[in-house]
Amino acid sequence: MRRTLLEIPIPFLDVSIPIYSYGLMMMIGFLFAVLVARRKANYEGIDPYLVTDLAIYSLLGGIVGARLLFVTHHLSDYAKHPLEIFMIFKGGLSFYGGLLGAIVTGAVFCRNRGLSVLKCLDMGSVGGAIGLAFGRIGCFLNGCCYGDPVAGDFIFMVLFPKTKDAHGNIDGSPAYLHHLEEGWVGFADPISLPVHPVQIYSALGAFVLFLVLSNVYAYKKRDGEIFLLFCILYAPMRFYWEILRDDSAPVLYGLTVSQVISIPVFLLALIFLIRGRRQLKKE
Repeated sequence: MRRTLLEIPIPFLDVSIPIYSYGLMMMIGFLFAVLVARRKANYEGIDPYLVTDLAIYSLLGGIVGARLLFVTHHLSDYAKHPLEIFMIFKGGLSFYGGLLGAIVTGAVFCRNRGLSVLKCLDMGSVGGAIGLAFGRIGCFLNGCCYGDPVAGDFIFMVLFPKTKDAHGNIDGSPAYLHHLEEGWVGFADPISLPVHPVQIYSALGAFVLFLVLSNVYAYKKRDGEIFLLFCILYAPMRFYWEILRDDSAPVLYGLTVSQVISIPVFLLALIFLIRGRRQLKKE
């Protein structure tokens, strides 16, 4: 865990600018996503510069949607510290909220610019997968989205440190604070219990998803199929990762918010993909 990667000193001033790992990984992921989408735009016969504009608007809409869903789910925590709602550099973005926000914003942009929404969804799915991989690395460095405790001899595990603020008060990591609250560790312990590195699992899964979508892109039969395939593959992965996470409370029949959303996302995407292929056969 390394929330602040480095600090850039300002000449002649006794201050420095911190570079937060979560924000930096999000930015790198966004840049890679745009590069990938621009390459797919050439394949689709779309102006890459329009895709760049689309990506920027979708990013803004995605951040708003991701933050809204996360804050809504953790409303009791933010009610005590409302100003922290705007501190997205500390983490706290929901993927499904971001996906919905990006789709809505992107669809409005496409309609205004005369672009095919389905083509843009396909391009954005491939780019979004690689962007998601970098985003999860940012989660790991930030310490959020941590996993369940594991046995000490488990081959894959990570321990998060106890961190302190400038006044010497304990302010993290999130995993350590949770374990401290549960009584699993004490104030004298310097680290958390060993937990699943769910962030790394998710990053690897997103990277594999990127490779799959990139390789099947040329074989799609209809516009929108790559986006549907993204949903079909990502939803069960996310459902499983949620089982290993320890930072999301169940909200319905023992399922977390992301698990509840993953089920209809998977089923609807599968239904639309099958119906689309059957319609092609009839035609």
